[in-house]
Amino acid sequence: MRGKLVSVPTISGGCALVLTTALLVFGQQQAQAPAGQTPGGQAQAPAGQVRMAEQQFKNIKVLTGTPANQLNLAMHGISGALGVDCVHCHIWEQFDKDVKPTKEVARKMISMVRELNRAYFGGAQVITCYTCHRGSTRPVSTRVIADTIGMRGLTVPPPPLPTEEVAKEPQSYPSPQSILAKYVQAMGGEAALRKITSRVITARRDYPAGAAGLQPVLAEVEIYQQAPNLTVMISKAEKFTVSEGYDGQVAWAQNMNGGVNNLPEPDQQRAKRTADFYESLDLVKNYDRMEVSGIDKVNGKDAFVVVAYPPNDTPERLYFDTKTGFLLRRLTVLPSSLGDFPYAVDYDDYKKTGGVMFPFVIRATPSSPRNEAATNSTLQILQVHENAQVEPSKFTKPIPKAPAGQVPGAPTSLSAAPGGPGR
Repeated sequence: MRGKLVSVPTISGGCALVLTTALLVFGQQQAQAPAGQTPGGQAQAPAGQVRMAEQQFKNIKVLTGTPANQLNLAMHGISGALGVDCVHCHIWEQFDKDVKPTKEVARKMISMVRELNRAYFGGAQVITCYTCHRGSTRPVSTRVIADTIGMRGLTVPPPPLPTEEVAKEPQSYPSPQSILAKYVQAMGGEAALRKITSRVITARRDYPAGAAGLQPVLAEVEIYQQAPNLTVMISKAEKFTVSEGYDGQVAWAQNMNGGVNNLPEPDQQRAKRTADFYESLDLVKNYDRMEVSGIDKVNGKDAFVVVAYPPNDTPERLYFDTKTGFLLRRLTVLPSSLGDFPYAVDYDDYKKTGGVMFPFVIRATPSSPRNEAATNSTLQILQVHENAQVEPSKFTKPIPKAPAGQVPGAPTSLSAAPGGPGR
């Protein structure tokens, strides 16, 4: 390979905005089967027709009418809201079996939440599992009295309420265009960014494994990127290899058993946006409109919050450092039948690689957009090789395959099992 090699002596590193594609498909490995099949062996619905959960999975009793590709997300949402893994309700080997009483309790709770939203909020997803549980299997029903340590003795009474409201000048913020322009300059400027047409990156990451992705394992990572919009990430752990990418047309993921599937919407459009090699220059083009909503804190730093409205998708929030101009966070939500689930990607430790800046730490919370219960994950860069020669075949969507006697997409002891059957 030719090009400049940037080496970092420690594993404290990350990746740039364009690497978000790989993290968007991060965790898409579970409950996936070869094209044309479902994990249970049934044929998929014809093109353009949405297949429901009860058509694809066994023993669906209360989540009927839920699109099948949203069921895993809903299951992980319950898992995250209660702070438990899949086997809290399910039997690992047979998810559709009704053995544990917790599964029946979960069904009653799902029905209750749906009825409350229907009766009092016009069917809008206002109440969710997280509304009450907040990471615990038992919601708190009695007000918790705040800690009073340090409050004993004389205290200063609060000031009296003002007799009249004091008019405040509305705070003004820079325009989205000026914030984006500062970001491009912070990254090195348009001319320097366009001089780079490819990258080969080596890194490490804690990959979510085990039930609900709660048992992370260390994986060695190779990332290949090519302008205008090709990307692939290959993660190799001791007992498995997974890969995910965007081939210029479609975003796909290959699980540890060899099964390959395209990502569902809205992940496809999100992956397409973030696969743009020059996304830092094209942000305005990728959204219908943008507005600045205020200033917020990201990891202790003040950041302008730019709300970006993509076509046919929910708004995204981009957080730009008010001092440096760097992008600090990208926040999205993924709609499901049980509420919206947030997904944040943080960028940190920007370093110079050649003529441009590059974030050497990226943190995903949770570790994938469709795994609300999974642990957080950090991608740590070891080397960045710019303008490297990359074989076009690297970006080709792989052909599905599986070891003898296994069905591609079948859960293993390392993969997150399908969290849908039996609800």
